[in-house]
Amino acid sequence: MKSKTKCIKFLFPIIEWVLHGAPDYGWGIAIRGCVLGRFFKKCGKNFKVNIGVHFYNPEGLVVGDHVYIGFHSYVGNGLITLGDEVVIGPFCSITAGNHQQKNGSVRFGPYEMKPIVIERGAWLGAHVSVMPGVTVARGNIIAAGAVVTHSTAPYGVYAGVPAKRIKELPHPEE
Repeated sequence: MKSKTKCIKFLFPIIEWVLHGAPDYGWGIAIRGCVLGRFFKKCGKNFKVNIGVHFYNPEGLVVGDHVYIGFHSYVGNGLITLGDEVVIGPFCSITAGNHQQKNGSVRFGPYEMKPIVIERGAWLGAHVSVMPGVTVARGNIIAAGAVVTHSTAPYGVYAGVPAKRIKELPHPEE
């Protein structure tokens, strides 16, 4: 198992770099998702990834069906789950790890990991940051530039820094 992780850590950035040359539309985003998804813990069908997306810890990522990640987003360290039909806009940051202080400095402090879950049908607008330990509930819309520091309730619009619920959305028949 350790050698598989080493292999992924070595090969994955090379594959990301090679795929960077694929177009940022149509077959390019589909082939990027198909190839990169093979390195994840689990990846569903019709996964699409735009240009410049960086996956720091691919072996800790679970991706559902029909997921799209916009250009130049960062999917960081730790365990991250993206449910079915999740849409992530450009320049988003989703990282399940955070630095802690040691002797008044974060430079050499310990690293704390808390999983992130983005549930079915959620949409993260451009430049959204999702912090460690957060669950973005199903059907949420997270407004551009929001920083999600706490878990959300289903079917709402969240905006701001930190993100707060600003609107209720209709609940579909489930």
